[in-house]
Amino acid sequence: MASNMTKRLEGKTIVVTGASSALEFARTSPKNLKLVLTARRLEFLKVLASEIQEEIGPGVQVLPVKLDVSKPDEVRGFVDSLPPEFKEIDILVNNAYVMTAEE
Repeated sequence: MASNMTKRLEGKTIVVTGASSALEFARTSPKNLKLVLTARRLEFLKVLASEIQEEIGPGVQVLPVKLDVSKPDEVRGFVDSLPPEFKEIDILVNNAYVMTAEE
């Protein structure tokens, strides 16, 4: 039986910034979910995408994308750079942060 959250996420496209951190909620995803995982380390995102695909199967499409949120030009061109099936974004999980020199 599907949970209420699973039902609400079905058919949605979710963008997660800073996705190289833990992403356990994706592992309980519903059918027909599209995840756009972004972070500065593309190689790690590819591994994470592969793990999610293995665990979930065809019910989730995962697109790993290198994105540095500290670079305004990358952020501005982000949505336009996505494949058409991922451009209609329903949910943004802004997990990325920008460190300052004081940090």
